[in-house]
Amino acid sequence: MRFREYQDLDSLHINRLPGRTTVVPYPDEVSALTFSRAASPYYRLLNGTWDFELLDSPRDIPEDVGAMVPSEQITVPGCWQMQGYGLPQYTNVKFPIPYDPPYVPDETPVGAYRTMFDLPEAYKGRSTRLRFEGVDSCYYVYVNGTLAGFSKVPHMPAEFDITNLVKDKDNLLHVLVFQWSDGTYLEDQDKWRLNGIFRDVLLLSFGKAHIADIHVDAGLSENFTKGELSVTALVEGAKKVAFKLLEGDSVVAQGEAVVQSGKAQYQASIPNVKAWTAETPNLYTLVVSIDGQVECQRIGFRDIIIKSGVLYINGVAVKLHGANRHDTHTLLGSYTPVDNMLEDVLIMKRHNFNTVRTAHYPPDPRFLSLCDEYGLYVIDEADLECHGVVEVEHYDLIAQDPIWEKQFIDRGVRMVERDRNHPSVIFWSLGNEAGYGVNHVVMAEAMRKLDNTRPIHYERDQQAETADMVSHMYTSIPNLIKQGKEKNDKPFFLCEYAHAMGQGPGNLEDYWQLFNRYPRLIGGCVWELVDHGITAYTQDGDRFYAYGGDFGEYPHDGNFCVDALLYPDRTPHTGMLEFRHVLRPVRAVLADEKAGRVQLTNHYAFTDLNALTFTWDVSYAGKVLVSGERAVSCKPGRRVSITLPLGKYPEDSVLNLRFTLKNHANWAPQGFAVCEEQLPLQLGYKKALVPTVACSLTLQETKAGAVVTSGTAQYVFSRAAKGLARLTVAGTELLSSPVELNLWRAPTDNDRGIGGRINEKWEKLGLNRLSARLVRMDAKQEKDSVTVTVESVYAPPVTRPVLSLTQTWTFLRDGRVQLNTLYTPLLDIEAYLPRLGLRFQMPCSFDRLRWLGRGPFESYPDKKTGALVGFYEMSVADTHEPYVYPQENGSHEDTRYMVLTNLEGQGLVIAGNAFAFSTHHYTPEALTKAEHTYELEDDDITQVLLDGVMGPLGSNSCGPEPLEEHRLYFKKPMSFDFVWMPVDLQSECPKVAGLRAQQALRKA
Repeated sequence: MRFREYQDLDSLHINRLPGRTTVVPYPDEVSALTFSRAASPYYRLLNGTWDFELLDSPRDIPEDVGAMVPSEQITVPGCWQMQGYGLPQYTNVKFPIPYDPPYVPDETPVGAYRTMFDLPEAYKGRSTRLRFEGVDSCYYVYVNGTLAGFSKVPHMPAEFDITNLVKDKDNLLHVLVFQWSDGTYLEDQDKWRLNGIFRDVLLLSFGKAHIADIHVDAGLSENFTKGELSVTALVEGAKKVAFKLLEGDSVVAQGEAVVQSGKAQYQASIPNVKAWTAETPNLYTLVVSIDGQVECQRIGFRDIIIKSGVLYINGVAVKLHGANRHDTHTLLGSYTPVDNMLEDVLIMKRHNFNTVRTAHYPPDPRFLSLCDEYGLYVIDEADLECHGVVEVEHYDLIAQDPIWEKQFIDRGVRMVERDRNHPSVIFWSLGNEAGYGVNHVVMAEAMRKLDNTRPIHYERDQQAETADMVSHMYTSIPNLIKQGKEKNDKPFFLCEYAHAMGQGPGNLEDYWQLFNRYPRLIGGCVWELVDHGITAYTQDGDRFYAYGGDFGEYPHDGNFCVDALLYPDRTPHTGMLEFRHVLRPVRAVLADEKAGRVQLTNHYAFTDLNALTFTWDVSYAGKVLVSGERAVSCKPGRRVSITLPLGKYPEDSVLNLRFTLKNHANWAPQGFAVCEEQLPLQLGYKKALVPTVACSLTLQETKAGAVVTSGTAQYVFSRAAKGLARLTVAGTELLSSPVELNLWRAPTDNDRGIGGRINEKWEKLGLNRLSARLVRMDAKQEKDSVTVTVESVYAPPVTRPVLSLTQTWTFLRDGRVQLNTLYTPLLDIEAYLPRLGLRFQMPCSFDRLRWLGRGPFESYPDKKTGALVGFYEMSVADTHEPYVYPQENGSHEDTRYMVLTNLEGQGLVIAGNAFAFSTHHYTPEALTKAEHTYELEDDDITQVLLDGVMGPLGSNSCGPEPLEEHRLYFKKPMSFDFVWMPVDLQSECPKVAGLRAQQALRKA
């Protein structure tokens, strides 16, 4: 049968050359030292516009492949679904095809590619190789009508010797790419299923005498101060090889070796070596040469060892601040240009990450080179996942079946052969969610024979029988404590945690308190770095990000592909900003406020704090009272105490500490803010009361309710509205809806999580359908105040009342209004709630927001450490966080007061005791209904949500629910106090108005 190899487990390739490290031949040292592939005359990139046609099945391939002239065109590299051929399909677990290995459907689409090339003059008289860096899923290669080779494994390179097939001009290259193959059962990664030639296509030339490969071992000795270099060059046609090691432009070692049995070996010791780490990515240049060919590789000296359950790099215990990274681009799919790779590296470095897991396949080799250069530890993962077997049978179905053994070994060995020389690679990973069985055992054995200097990771080896560490996913905080306390010679690693889907993740600080406390916990990798949304447009031209199901595909897993710290365009989510703070390398505690003594802890493993510039200030309500800069030196992993002249300051002041780069780094400029710390101050003096002016205060009771007039403000309470229905100030309407109870929030992805699905419990309680029954509305006037009390009972359709709410409005003679809200449960509610608060609307023109509290970005009870307390200003529209799947957003924790005004400065001040609030131009109902950003349209309103307490987030979209101590249980009455006050900023600045409102709160 023609083309039998694509569904034959014994057929790994046809004519594929042995795997090797990423080597481009250069003619001389000058060109090699540029590290630019284009500088070599023996390198040609075949990327570009190719002829293309998508065939319905292999049956449509003609007998004479060389005569095929596809009728359309496509860009290479690229994915054909992203260029209008076929449809993207997103699935997490389920196989996209029936489970019938090794067979795939007869109607397997085939991408037929065709291009032409001339043989460069420099190639003549030499051997010519064709190299594909990545093709999904498998492919047959024809040169001038003759089969040149066949290969599988999408994310691994394949190289073919086509010397005898090429001519000087007009060479025809045809590539037949099969959408599915037997490999599809091993390529069930959580991602868009996209196909085609998605990485570079290279034409390389080698002389008869050539360097075929280079194997480097660069370790450390003598207490990690001496570099030990061991190089093996695989050589054909040459008798000797020259080796040279450069540090910058200086030669630190050199020598020659005779070729024996195709190998030349060289060893050297480098005293006072500059070791490589993610913090100090010191690279040396290895030059390997024979007559006619020179190769250069950047290498780093480092030592990796696991001892007594602790990971040591160069003798120092290291914590892995990691992220899982897929190859993803919102316009290009699986093809990620090198500038996007660099962008990802810089984003991780600038947000205090030091580790990346290449989920769940080896990346473009240039990404590893960037990690070498900029400093990131890499967990290099084999292109292997067969999660979909859980839909058929048990998890270990394929892993335990020896007929797959060759495929497993092939995927692991080729990864090691390609990536072994990268100092950034510290772990090999046997794949992801592929069960565990004998195939992993033999795979690991084969990989260790090639490289025994790196530990092996694999999560499904739950007891670490083969792996060198215990690795789990989405472990809860209580279970993580158990792992930290366990006595085990193998460390514990969270290869996935803090599922960053939509609003969240919560509890990041809780995780890192434990990672830092227990030596056995070596860190983890958040899931994941970049949302996989695909740029799409509505019929009206509105742009949005598409997710699973938006292309009509089946099966699919919805928006589970938008689950990351960065939006598809790589703009940070607020979760990334929280992560940056949680991973801060410097932490501080206020040891003695009276003396101004602060204790700093250096969480760097290899960097002294003298590499940072330290500045500080004491601030109140966003105003700096005193500031300074001072030198700080603290060795890695140590603590130091410093004393700062804090001076005198009012209560509710904060001490801000800021650490910036003292010198330029390759990943950020001098002065770049590495981290901040904010310490609340407790010993401040009480500020003098802001003077107030008495105003007229009257009460008029009516059959419909009550009207309170306070100066130029009129408050209308309505029995029909069950509370405050109107508020006018000097004739201007401030309210466009009554003040109402609010217990609902548009469910987050974590609320809809795979475990708890707490949103379903909220819906069952009817929190989104509560109606009110007025119990009483009382009003009375005393000498210096008016009090209006409104009590209502709230119940959903069908079932019993859930709670009662008593609002007590106390109007003071100076225009301020004290509001006490008392929530009393009327049911035994087992579920934790999303919030306890109020809601009301103001006209849309009230769109200028100022507040004293956490900001500038959103914050929630278990996601707020990075949002520092300060005074912030922005428009209501700018508080919206545009999650790909719309959901609860824009809340601000620990708020002292908020000021909401129109352009003219008229508006409302609300103060409280560390309350939460959000403002939007849409309702919670509209937010709940929307499933894409274009479905969420602004209304002609400003919606205000005022919360006595907001519920937590957790990471239950694929992980644990919120911590028990963070959950909002409603078992007993809960009371909250606020102060409302009209404001006109033409007469009073917002900070003074806010303070005046706060002072009334203290009287309450």
